[in-house]
Amino acid sequence: MNSPIEPASWNNAEGAYYVGANTAWEPIWLFVSIAMCLVAIWMGSRHEKESYEKFGE
Repeated sequence: MNSPIEPASWNNAEGAYYVGANTAWEPIWLFVSIAMCLVAIWMGSRHEKESYEKFGE
């Protein structure tokens, strides 16, 4: 379509796809993401409980 940009492809991609691969930061970010998920679940559960108590469902 007359674009000056060459079409990109993953066919020749090699190595790590992100900067933190195979470093000490990888497990740290894993645990940070797990903690964030648990906090989100806890906060959602707390909010639902408060809503049910407030509106008597």
